[in-house]
Amino acid sequence: MHRHEIAVKSVKAEVNFDFSKHTTYGLGGIAKIAYFPSNEEEAVTVYKYLKKHGEKFVILGKGSNLLVSDKYFDGAVICTKYLQGIEIDGNCLKILSGTTVQQLLSFCVKNGITGFEYLAAIPASIGGLAVMNGGTSDKRIASNILSIKVFDGKMRELSNKNCNFGNKHSTMSDINALILAVYAGFEWEKPEKVEGNISYYLCQRKGQPRGKSCGCVFKNPEGLSAGKIIDDAGLKGMKIGGAEVSREHANFIINNGGSSSDVYSLIKAVKKSVYEKTGINLEEEVIYIGEFNDELNC
Repeated sequence: MHRHEIAVKSVKAEVNFDFSKHTTYGLGGIAKIAYFPSNEEEAVTVYKYLKKHGEKFVILGKGSNLLVSDKYFDGAVICTKYLQGIEIDGNCLKILSGTTVQQLLSFCVKNGITGFEYLAAIPASIGGLAVMNGGTSDKRIASNILSIKVFDGKMRELSNKNCNFGNKHSTMSDINALILAVYAGFEWEKPEKVEGNISYYLCQRKGQPRGKSCGCVFKNPEGLSAGKIIDDAGLKGMKIGGAEVSREHANFIINNGGSSSDVYSLIKAVKKSVYEKTGINLEEEVIYIGEFNDELNC
């Protein structure tokens, strides 16, 4: 037996993995198997094993910003939820990809580190934020990142420039590489000041829509607000099945006991209606996993 096949048996795994228990939408079908590496070595071992056997696979962090099909996923999941840890490495932080925003901010308060407070209340892992260049309308995670350690068959360290960060996009969005760690710059600050900054951003986000969602569904077009465009098109409250365009923020689609198919159909319907009324072709920020029936053409 190949050494990778022996090593992968020691990695925590779950057969018939239920996506709905691991996504913020609370939706998604079953995957054949999921692996939960707890360190970089295990993560690389699983990646090599799946590649060697030609297995289809996806990489899952906190499960935000995703819509997973209701259908069976005949492949594997590499779930980074246990790939967690933060250490001060010289003049930067080394943050393992499965580390959550909440864990990072707790570390920053404890150690008097500033520069990440704007991420407060974002339900994401650091690896997921790096892939999507997530953040707020004023600041994105790219502004913190010095480099990213990835594995795509070879161990690589991509500089900030080589990540090609854009509007909710990066190099990592286009390649099925495994993000192992993010190296981020930081500054020292009094812990009480850091805590105060976090409280400020939490207050700023109190008005976010309640309910199960993926966060914002669409990217903001240059100089415009996707939420305002959808609102002006009169689509707040639009429903398909158990999915509804939020009445609080039109760029959120809420799952009110529906299916992934309901959410997908509503996304396409919103795109179609906005295009017909404004000529603007909204681009999804949400990432799709699995197969969907594309019955609505925009």
